Amino acid sequence: MKKINLTTLNELKAISNVLHSVLMIYPEAELLNQLKEQHLAKDWPRLTNSKRESQALDELSRFLKQWSDNNDELIKLKLDYGTVFYGPNTPKATPWGSTYLSPSQLLNDSSTIELKYFYAKHGINVKAESNEPIDHIGLIMAVINFLLEKMIENPSIDDYRLILTELLETHFLPWGNRCLQLAYENSESDYYKGFSNLGLEFFEFLIKAFNLQVKIRSIYR
Repeated sequence: MKKINLTTLNELKAISNVLHSVLMIYPEAELLNQLKEQHLAKDWPRLTNSKRESQALDELSRFLKQWSDNNDELIKLKLDYGTVFYGPNTPKATPWGSTYLSPSQLLNDSSTIELKYFYAKHGINVKAESNEPIDHIGLIMAVINFLLEKMIENPSIDDYRLILTELLETHFLPWGNRCLQLAYENSESDYYKGFSNLGLEFFEFLIKAFNLQVKIRSIYR
């Protein structure tokens, strides 16, 4: 595999950190203000230069430009996040891997147990403030961020790249694309539409950059 340079690894790490913050919990004004102040849409790393990437950045830019730290705006965005990922009825894009990989679409099913064993094998300790299953897409983004950081800190050690490769090929990308496709299709805000497509572009870049062979698994959503 062609070695990925340090600049690119740092960009990927930054992207995974933002996606973790966006996908893990309900949106808060503090994060939205920070993204606006940092001109995130303008300075986002261009990974693919694709039409979808440009569209996503336009959507995000449009949202952040009109964001005025208004409570009504925030409530509307929270409702969008909740409707897409949690309900109150059937969520449109459930954030847990087992709901895609299990015929019963249950939480903490066999694929979650497989991921738990994988983390234990490699000494990865996943903690969430809430009692989320470990296959939540936001938590997996945090693990991706951790492994990229280890690759940056230990450029001569191949172990972390191999762990990241297995995580992506076997435990995450078989369903991660479907999750964000559904999020894009069902979101009513430019914020989540933009980040859903930026996530999909991120996944596509990882597949090419790490020469991944994503495992074909049955998807039930």
